[in-house]
Amino acid sequence: MADVGQYLRLVLDGADYLLPSTASVAIEQRDALVPAENGAGPVLAWRQTRSGRWPAYGLNASFAVSRPAHWQRAVFLDAAGQPIGVVADEVNLLGRGDMHVAPFRPLGAPPTRFGHLFNAAWVDGYRITFVIDPRSLAGFLRSLGGAA
Repeated sequence: MADVGQYLRLVLDGADYLLPSTASVAIEQRDALVPAENGAGPVLAWRQTRSGRWPAYGLNASFAVSRPAHWQRAVFLDAAGQPIGVVADEVNLLGRGDMHVAPFRPLGAPPTRFGHLFNAAWVDGYRITFVIDPRSLAGFLRSLGGAA
C-alpha cells in the first residue's frame, strides 16, 4: 500500500508535477500497453485487464490534449470504479523525507468543471512544483472522451 506522505513525480512535456501516490491504482510501462488504433483521438494507449480496458491520455505541460512522442509510462487513477490514465515522460516515487508539501486553495474560478487541477505545492528554494488534485484530473480526463 502506498504511503500517504509519498508522491509520484510526473513529467508532462518537460514540466514536473506531483500526484499523491495513494491516488494511483497502477503504473505501466509504455511497452506493456496497447497503442490506440486510430492514432488521432485523445487516447494514446490502453491497459487491457480482465474487466475491460483502461484509457491513457496524453497531455502537454498546460494540460491540453497532446500526443507526446517520448512518453515512457502511464499512471492510472481510480475514477468512479473505472481507472483512467495519463501518460508521462518520467514517473518517480518521492518519499516524505524528500519534501514538504503545503496545501492551498487557488483563487478564482476553477479552469474545469471538475474544480481546480492543483490543491498543494512543494516549494524547494526558488522552484515550485504543483500537486495535482486526483479527483479533478480524473474528471478532466474522463471529459476528453475517446474512451469508448
